[in-house]
Amino acid sequence: MRVGFSIKKIGYPLLVPGLLIIASCFMVLWWPDLVKNVGDAQKAGALLELLPVLPYAVFGAGIIMGWRYSNTGMILASLAMALSYGCLLATGAGPGITMGAGASVLLPLNLLLFSLLTKRRLLTSFGMAALGALVFQVLAVWIFCEPGISDLTRTALQMSPDLGKRLANLQANLNALFNNPGPLGMDHLSILGQVIFCWSFVIFIARLYFAPDQLATGFFGALCAVFIGVSMGSREAYMIFFSTAGLILLITSIEASFSMAYMDELTGLPGRRSLNETMLNLGKKYVIAMIDIDHFKKFNDNYGHKTGDQVLKMIATRLGKMGGGARTFRYGGEEFTAIFPGKEIFEALPHIEKYRQDIENTPFVVRSKGRKTTTANSRGKGPAPTSKRVKVTVSIGVAEPTKAMTKPEQVIKAADKILYKAKKSGRNCVKSLSSSEQP
Repeated sequence: MRVGFSIKKIGYPLLVPGLLIIASCFMVLWWPDLVKNVGDAQKAGALLELLPVLPYAVFGAGIIMGWRYSNTGMILASLAMALSYGCLLATGAGPGITMGAGASVLLPLNLLLFSLLTKRRLLTSFGMAALGALVFQVLAVWIFCEPGISDLTRTALQMSPDLGKRLANLQANLNALFNNPGPLGMDHLSILGQVIFCWSFVIFIARLYFAPDQLATGFFGALCAVFIGVSMGSREAYMIFFSTAGLILLITSIEASFSMAYMDELTGLPGRRSLNETMLNLGKKYVIAMIDIDHFKKFNDNYGHKTGDQVLKMIATRLGKMGGGARTFRYGGEEFTAIFPGKEIFEALPHIEKYRQDIENTPFVVRSKGRKTTTANSRGKGPAPTSKRVKVTVSIGVAEPTKAMTKPEQVIKAADKILYKAKKSGRNCVKSLSSSEQP
């Protein structure tokens, strides 16, 4: 179950980045033909001069969007990719101490780090510390990866022989690292870059498996794009794949913003805004069911809000599997809504009743607090942590349009009133108002 859930949770957000990366691969392969087919050589030259600026425009859009949505990770990742792209255009990514080689080693680390800051503001201690780290990297790349480092070494030798020797040793060590292409046979990426990229991939994959996150998926897609671009080592590959990386971050950020606006974070169901828009587009025939968890406040008081959240997730998971073409939403608090477009009450009731029975027949296990604090070493020593099975039930009110109720807002209010009648009738039941009845 966990594997299937993770594949679904991770696979869909990776679909768009994957398609963009595949399209970019074809574009790089066909680039010579594309340039040739432009026709006029003068126009082609002007186009080629303009296109290298495209990634900067994409990164600029990423910085603006990151600032607008208080996404420090996106701001700094866009800055890091812009700086790396500039270094690669200036010096390339081949073996040797060049700014491009240094940037290609630091970029995967930056994407990994900045992906942890997507929900933090820039003007905070964490944000400014990350910005300071990026500035420090820029200075380090310029000082130690600039080909003119020998001038710096010569000056240091004159000022302090000991410091000069240390700089010379550092230069020799960096040369050894950046001149070794490594076992993967990548001429444009040093062994150090290959190792760091590989470890970044492993960490991202593990993170996405155990804690799926849409924004982190975007960073992973960007990492894949820049890796391919750096590995190819051509100017057109840098231009196309760095533009793709920036686009991936932009698209996933837009999708994440949409999810935050329309999806309930706790349960994963569409939220109130999505419900309102769905109600605007209903026809004349539909059924609305309002669902409420029985004694939920008492449950929270007895077992705590974290356990209550687990109940909400369980209710939502089963609600999402309700048959009959139901569209399900979290209405708010412990209330949920199911809409059956194009159905009448007699068609929807069997599915609603089956759902109520499924909840009633599924015992919910409340873990003891001691279970969370046990470790592998302490397990089996002392009293074993206990668990308790409790019964969770729901009450449901169902309504459909009548001659007196033609608007969805009226129908949902009627379903809510019927819901409270179900609660007064003893709870754990379904009550309905059909079109033959008046409110």
